[in-house]
Amino acid sequence: MTTQHVLILGSGAAGAAATRTLASRDDVRVTLVTRTGETPYTRMLIKGIAFGPTPPEMIKLPLPQIEVIADTVLEVDTSAKQVRLTSGAQVSYDALIVATGSMPRSLPADVFGDDAGQGRVTALHSVEDALGIRKLLTGLGRPARVAIYGGGIIAAETASSLQADGHMVTLVSRSSVPGIGAFGAPVAERLAADHAAKVQTRFGRTLQHVDETESGVAITLDDGDPIVADFLLVALGTTPAAPSPWTNGIDVDDHLRAAADHVYAAGGVATHHDEALGAWRIDHWEDAAAQGAHAAQAALHDLGISDDPSTYLPRSPYMAMVYGQMISGVGYTAGTNTYLEAGEEFIVRHETDGMVVGVTGIDAVGTVYQWGQQLHGVQA
Repeated sequence: MTTQHVLILGSGAAGAAATRTLASRDDVRVTLVTRTGETPYTRMLIKGIAFGPTPPEMIKLPLPQIEVIADTVLEVDTSAKQVRLTSGAQVSYDALIVATGSMPRSLPADVFGDDAGQGRVTALHSVEDALGIRKLLTGLGRPARVAIYGGGIIAAETASSLQADGHMVTLVSRSSVPGIGAFGAPVAERLAADHAAKVQTRFGRTLQHVDETESGVAITLDDGDPIVADFLLVALGTTPAAPSPWTNGIDVDDHLRAAADHVYAAGGVATHHDEALGAWRIDHWEDAAAQGAHAAQAALHDLGISDDPSTYLPRSPYMAMVYGQMISGVGYTAGTNTYLEAGEEFIVRHETDGMVVGVTGIDAVGTVYQWGQQLHGVQA
C-alpha cells in the first residue's frame, strides 16, 4: 500500500481537527508542525487564565499520536512540495494543510509616544497575553481601570468579565453601534445599550495617541477626550498569519483548496471564495475546527483515497456570555441582511439573496443551534 504524506502547519483548532481526521488512517502519514516553543492549547479558554484561576496547563490541546515537529515555518515551496523550517530542515509533502491561524490586529506605530513597550498595551489572543493581563490585574491590589478599544465579541465579552469582577472599564469603539457589521443592527443595538448601562462608553471615536508608562496609559481620542487607565486592551479583530509566499492570508475555493496543487488552508488563515457568500473569512474556534476537518477530507479526496466532502459552508456555533446574557450564533453573520424574528425569543436571521446563512440570538441557545443544519438551504 502506498502511504501518502499529509503535512499540517499549525496546531490550533483547524490544525488539530485536521490531525484528528487523518490520524487513524493506515494509508496516510501525518506530520504536524507547531511553532518553536509553542504548546498547543485551546484558545477559546484563555479568558479563564486572564480573569480567573485557570492555569495554562489546564487548556492544553490533546493531539493524537502522530509525528510532531516543533519548528517555525519559514517558507513553503509549492512547486517542489517542500516546507522550509527555521532550523534549516526541509519537509516534503504529498498534501499540505496550512492552518497557521491569525494574529491580533494592532494599533499603528504612530499612535504611540516615545515610551511604548512598557507592557501596558495588550491583546487577548494567546496564553502569553492572558498571563500578562492576569499579572496586571493581580498586581494592582485594587480594582483596575481598563480601556478596551474594539467593538466585536471579544471586546464585549472582555468588558463584561472585567465589569463583573469590579473593575472600571471604558469601552472605545470606532463605530457608533459596536458590532453592527458582525451581528447586524438588532443584536448590536441591544449590546450597545447594555454597554452604556454597565461601563463607560466612547462610541464613534478613535484613538489618536497613547502614552505608555510603567504605571499606566494616557489615551487621547480623536475629539481630544482623555482617558487614563492602568492598561489598554486592543480588540480590533485579527489578520491572517500565513507563511511565505503568501502575504495576506490564503485564498481558497469551496473545498478549501488553495491555488497551488494539493495545498489547502483552514481557519483564520483562509479567505474563502464561493458563489453563495462571495469572499469571506471566519476566525472563531468551532468554525476553524470544522474547516480543518473538511480540508483534511478534501485532501484525501484529491489524493484519490476518499470520497468528495462536497462544498464547505459555515454552520458552526459560537457562544459568549455578555453581562449575564448568552450571545449565540451559527453560520455566517457578517455583512448580511438581518431580520429580527417575531416571538418571545430574541432571534435574528442573517440572509444573503433571500437565503438564511446565519442566525444570532440572545438567551436563545437551543433555537439558534437548531438552525445549524438548516442554513444555506432555507429560503426566508
